[in-house]
Amino acid sequence: MKKQFREVRTLDLVTYAVLPPVLTVLLWALGIPAAVEYIPIQGWIFYTLGGITTYFFVKRFVIGVVLCYKAFAPLKVRDRCRFQPTCSTYMIMAIKKYGLIYGIIKGIRRITRCHPPNGGEDYP
Repeated sequence: MKKQFREVRTLDLVTYAVLPPVLTVLLWALGIPAAVEYIPIQGWIFYTLGGITTYFFVKRFVIGVVLCYKAFAPLKVRDRCRFQPTCSTYMIMAIKKYGLIYGIIKGIRRITRCHPPNGGEDYP
């Protein structure tokens, strides 16, 4: 049996890293202008909904970037994490739990704490 990318499924990479940018471009290039032109509702409503939707697409894309790191980073780099779960898994969990901005901040703080004397379990 062929081993998959290190604990990351190809479908997850496509779902998180490829689809959100494509859908965001389609939303802003085709969806919002057509909706503003043809549906008789105030334009700011569509732009607000588009902004909210874009936030969730960007959130999924950032998770996809971390998944790409998990799939393609050298094992020499990835095996240095002292915590359980790993720093990349922690960042994904923090982004899902706390949102994009605060999740990234918590993930970066975790990476700065991850040097050899430290270790143990640490969940967001």
